Amino acid sequence: MALFSGNRKVRSRRPQNALDLRSEPSPRGKTRHLAKRSDELNSQIHRLECFIADAPRLQRQQRLSNVNMVPPMDLPSPVRRNRRLPIAQQRARRGERLRMLTEGIFVVGAIAAVVGWLNQWLHFWN
Repeated sequence: MALFSGNRKVRSRRPQNALDLRSEPSPRGKTRHLAKRSDELNSQIHRLECFIADAPRLQRQQRLSNVNMVPPMDLPSPVRRNRRLPIAQQRARRGERLRMLTEGIFVVGAIAAVVGWLNQWLHFWN
């Protein structure tokens, strides 16, 4: 059986057509329901508009309440999340590490020289 088999009239699923529905008066309950729903939506819109208009004041109030709050004494202080250092401090630390490395190499070399000189005179090793 083909999907479209000729020009057949398709029956409507509605028992009435649009003209009959238009001429029939709408029931009162439906209009009351729509009016009630409209009032609910208007009040909700009004509430949301008031909340949006009042949002900056609420945010300020919340920020002040957080600022004036004393943290509990038993908790450790929060760890800094941003651990990046300024470039000047990074360079200073790198220079300090380089100086420590140079000083360590110099001390180890001096100790080796002293041991070698003592070995020359006291013959620790052959």
